[in-house]
Amino acid sequence: MRIRYVPGLIGVAVLAGAMALAADKSVSSGAKKATPAPAQNSCKTCVERRPILDGRLFSNTRIYEPEAKPAYEVAHKLPATLDRLHCFCECAENPQFHHKTLLTCFTDNHAAGCGICIREALMASDLKGKGASDDEVVKLVESMFRTEGHPPTHPHR
Repeated sequence: MRIRYVPGLIGVAVLAGAMALAADKSVSSGAKKATPAPAQNSCKTCVERRPILDGRLFSNTRIYEPEAKPAYEVAHKLPATLDRLHCFCECAENPQFHHKTLLTCFTDNHAAGCGICIREALMASDLKGKGASDDEVVKLVESMFRTEGHPPTHPHR
């Protein structure tokens, strides 16, 4: 007699799963999600010319640091400033990355997982918000993040 109930239980489980899946699809299709904008780079004078990723790609704070999204937004807002900064996580020196400037870190998901990239970008934004020039931003960020033995950042313009 047990054999009769096993196929019935399997059928009920499959039906329940299908109903749950259908309900989930109807809920998710009713709610509109923000679609990330296409990657772009509005800076015509930057050394780094690749598109900067949309910060909304890094909104999930269970996966990414909460500051990742705002840092990518800074890269969109201040590309010329970030392009003048050296990234002190040493990704420029790393043969895996060969990043040109701090802005390069925001052309892929590198910065989303790097506290140094994030902090440099947010510090630059804070300084610019307080009226600092790009030269002052470079000097202050470098004084905060440059490690012993690292050569000073030289402006590329």
